[in-house]
Amino acid sequence: MDDERSPDVIGHALAELCQAAGLEGAAALDRSDMQRGEVFLYQYGGGGQDVLTLAGALLAGANGRYAQGIGSDRRPVVVFPWVLPPRRPGGLVLWRSPGSRPWDAGDHVLVETVAGLIRIILEHSPDESGLDRLTGLPNRLYFLDEAERHIERLHLDRVPGTLMLIVMDGLERLMTQHGRDAGDWALTRVATLLRAMVRPTDLVGRVGTNQFAVWLDGMDHMTAAERAEVLCERRLTLPESTASGNVQVPSLSIGIASRTVGNEQDIRELLRRASQAVGKVREEGGRGWHVSRDGLTA
Repeated sequence: MDDERSPDVIGHALAELCQAAGLEGAAALDRSDMQRGEVFLYQYGGGGQDVLTLAGALLAGANGRYAQGIGSDRRPVVVFPWVLPPRRPGGLVLWRSPGSRPWDAGDHVLVETVAGLIRIILEHSPDESGLDRLTGLPNRLYFLDEAERHIERLHLDRVPGTLMLIVMDGLERLMTQHGRDAGDWALTRVATLLRAMVRPTDLVGRVGTNQFAVWLDGMDHMTAAERAEVLCERRLTLPESTASGNVQVPSLSIGIASRTVGNEQDIRELLRRASQAVGKVREEGGRGWHVSRDGLTA
């Protein structure tokens, strides 16, 4: 698969849209399973869960063109619908922070244009066997395949690369106490955060129920550790709790495994090392990071 068709391209496109248009957030929403409800396939920015219900209602009545509304928290929301093959309704959702100006004609042209572009990317992206339905990130198999391609290129260029394995502590407990929706909310929050912290050349995936992986091209373990510290110290760039304040993102345990120049280890071996590093963090109570020293020369 060509790099420009990677699922993470959509996340970066939404980020650039928000920054260029001064939006609080943007998302691609899926409405194909209404027993489960609306789900964000991709999301950037805060406030997504607060506008999800309104966005779903607007898309349901959009009738092939944009629709807009104001949330109970005074967030302006605008949507544009699409139907992906074979019969998967959804659409693009944009929102501004509470009390911002309403949408105008220029905004309507913007949402229609961007929706058309993202719909094309979605239609030509991997099938669902390669994507995690909740977060829109590559699943375990797809992530490992793509990461191995990254490693092959780095090996030829003789530059390092690093794998970070991020595990959410206490996800089962969160879901037991607050329900599955709360767990899904926390998972999408972490997925959005990880998308925001990586570069276009990096790769993010959901590789387990409570596990995410990040492949960092050309980065050594020391720089990766600095990023892990930011995550563990909760210096997040999006809200950590729901509007009601009753549910918070759990702490994170992070394992780091680097592939230095000349190291022949493949991505599965790096994942094994990162998993062992996570185990050391969790043995000490979680919420921290550890670097696997295997294969490092320093």
